[in-house]
Amino acid sequence: MKIISVIGYSGTGKTFLIVKAIILLKQQLNYNCSVIKNIHEHRIDTQGKDSYKFTDVGAQYSISRNKFNENVIFIKKDIEIHNIIEWVDDGPLKTDVLFIEGFRNLSFPTILCINDLSEIKPQLTNQVKMISGLITTKPSELQEEKGIPIIDIHKEFDKFLNIFKLI
Repeated sequence: MKIISVIGYSGTGKTFLIVKAIILLKQQLNYNCSVIKNIHEHRIDTQGKDSYKFTDVGAQYSISRNKFNENVIFIKKDIEIHNIIEWVDDGPLKTDVLFIEGFRNLSFPTILCINDLSEIKPQLTNQVKMISGLITTKPSELQEEKGIPIIDIHKEFDKFLNIFKLI
């Protein structure tokens, strides 16, 4: 399983990039993708809901399913991101590429999504292998910054594949 971390400030195109990558990876390579997203702003499960009650009183997980075949797994435990990654890798659904959105300071190859070049310096780590996001929707001749390629995944999907060794 290949793991790609995606970081950037809110509103820089992280989710948009991941959606496009999943579509292209599925269409062109028939890859199965999964996503782990770090939600900073709000709770996922709310007090008073059944799933909340189950985990609140000690259930290991609470799995909910609706009539649309949508499934949600609530785990109310302090679990490290590396344990969640291992759980996905060992799980019953094959994952070829796992995107991790919004977790900083991980030791995985990373895409930095930005709106403009001023956002690079405060977020740059040794793990950043590609710059993308809303910066690619603005007219520019710039192809790299600080030696890191700036890639529009729509136009340069092959470069994305090569950078992250997906082919």
